[in-house]
Amino acid sequence: MLLVIIYLIINSNKLCLFSLQMESSEIVCLYCGVSYLIYHEFHQLHTQLAQLEAELQEMRETTQREKAQHEALELGRLELERALHQAEVKEKKTREELEEINQNTARVLRDEFEAKYYRKRREMEEEYHKISEEKERQLRGELGDLEAEKLRRQREDLERKTEEREKVLNDALQKANKNLDELRKNVQQLEER
Repeated sequence: MLLVIIYLIINSNKLCLFSLQMESSEIVCLYCGVSYLIYHEFHQLHTQLAQLEAELQEMRETTQREKAQHEALELGRLELERALHQAEVKEKKTREELEEINQNTARVLRDEFEAKYYRKRREMEEEYHKISEEKERQLRGELGDLEAEKLRRQREDLERKTEEREKVLNDALQKANKNLDELRKNVQQLEER
């Protein structure tokens, strides 16, 4: 019986038209000898086989879709990992560039500050020297004026003292001359006596 079913499955296209038109009351096809039960079983198996093939095809398609989705997800994951890696590399490179820019900026600012500091210091030193020289000239001028004033006062004082001494000496000389005159007179008087 199994062989007949297999034979029928293999040769399903070769069944005679009479066996396909058998009624359920007929037991065997008069033309080819196929039993209705076998035919009915064959028909059910053929229907189940068609359903199973359809399900299998659907499962294959689902599997293909899932496989395609899985491959797409895997590609997406790989692409995401690659993009993440590129982003990390770019971030690292950007961080290094920013660090280098910051160092360069700090160095430039430090150099500018030092240059400005030394320039300001030089300007202040020049200003200090200028002020010092001006002050020194002013002090020398004032000192010269003070010295001149001091010398003038000393000269005036000396002249005054000289005049006073001359006066004292003149007075003393006049006194002495007067005394001398008196002494001469006294001497003459003594001589005359």
